[in-house]
Amino acid sequence: MKRRNLGLLLPLMAMGALSSGCTKNVDRNEGNNVEAPEVEAIAEPDAVGSAVNESANLPTDEWVGRWNGPEGLFLDIQPSPDGRRGHYAIANQDNLDRQADYAGVAEGKTIRFMRDGKDLTIRPGTGAETGFKDLAGRQDCLIVLPGREGYCR
Repeated sequence: MKRRNLGLLLPLMAMGALSSGCTKNVDRNEGNNVEAPEVEAIAEPDAVGSAVNESANLPTDEWVGRWNGPEGLFLDIQPSPDGRRGHYAIANQDNLDRQADYAGVAEGKTIRFMRDGKDLTIRPGTGAETGFKDLAGRQDCLIVLPGREGYCR
């Protein structure tokens, strides 16, 4: 065989070996009556060690949307753009002079975020807990600073 044809022959032989292996289905356990054991799926633990149900909504997921305070103040909670579960994008106008965006993280039945170097918590409450007369009769509210900052639907 000439040397120049060897370069074509080797790839053709390799293709033949691969295709013949792909068409033949060999059961190596033929004749053995051994069954694979069943394996129970176990959920990954969360930070505190309990199982996490990824399909279940967090209590804080119910807060997504805009919440209004007096005089045009608002708290707008949206799922984080990166799609991480329990992370939120927060737009907040907490006084007449400032509107800013924050990153929030669910922690139980609250959302934690940092504003002005302070660790703050958003939790459910009533209009009376907001400290604002305009919201006093409302029941579906979120409180940031009791008696000083809250928003209702």
